[in-house]
Amino acid sequence: MPLDTATRNSLAELVRTAGYERRAEPFQLSSGGWSHDYVDGKFAVATGPALRQASEALVALLGDRFDSVGGPTMGADALAHGVAIVAGCSWFSVRKEPKGHGRQAWVEGARLGPGDRVVMVEDVVSTGASLLRAAEKVTDLGATVVAASALLDRSPRVVERFRAAGVAWAPLLTWEDLGIEPL
Repeated sequence: MPLDTATRNSLAELVRTAGYERRAEPFQLSSGGWSHDYVDGKFAVATGPALRQASEALVALLGDRFDSVGGPTMGADALAHGVAIVAGCSWFSVRKEPKGHGRQAWVEGARLGPGDRVVMVEDVVSTGASLLRAAEKVTDLGATVVAASALLDRSPRVVERFRAAGVAWAPLLTWEDLGIEPL
């Protein structure tokens, strides 16, 4: 279900005031793209009220069709934890490499397996590559990715990448909501 206009506008204002910076000189993003627009999604939701606002919006957007929520560690952690609290589900984080001892797991937090319906999240997405890599680790465990989302989608190409992977893509905000140039 799409977000109502008031919720979308309120989230956009939150990100603009708490996580956006226009830089005079272009800089390179981790995705390899260049931009004058820096968006720090982690900082935007670094307070309890801001994280609750984003988490409640995500649950309203996706409904209750999932058992667990998570994504690449750091980019997904705050939002995954917030959504887990609001939705009453479990959370997980996907490491960049497996842990070197213990279970040597790629996925920490919830123990995912067959039958688990998961939502993949991240704070800011430019290409979707890291979120799709994390989704592969989750499906390797037998879980089913029912949807993916982000606080902010910076590129019109992201929806196509998720469509090609067979994953429903439903970001809370896009570049258009912030009035910035897409990547």
